[in-house]
Amino acid sequence: MSDKELDAGLEKESLLSRVKKILKEREKKIQELNKAKTETEEARNVLEIKVQARTQELAELAKSLEAQVKERTKELEEKIAELERFQRLAVGRELKMIDLKKEIKKLKGESEKKNGGKK
Repeated sequence: MSDKELDAGLEKESLLSRVKKILKEREKKIQELNKAKTETEEARNVLEIKVQARTQELAELAKSLEAQVKERTKELEEKIAELERFQRLAVGRELKMIDLKKEIKKLKGESEKKNGGKK
């Protein structure tokens, strides 16, 4: 073999070696990317599960709060009704007292007339 052929063969071998090295590096990067993709998908799945659980938890909490609001509203309505009954009773009592005082005053006046201004 001539020197030229030998040099060409060595050059080919060197190129082939570099191509193999580049292919190896690419394969390694592809594996790393695939691993990262798998890890990302797993993390996404975990997050989706957590989001679903939290969404359900929040829905249950909202339902519970709604029930509490209804119960508290009912209690307040009952208290208001009780206060309104008391107010009617108290106002009615006061009006009756006013009427009785007027009647007492009237009867005193009539009594004083009959007795000639004496007590």
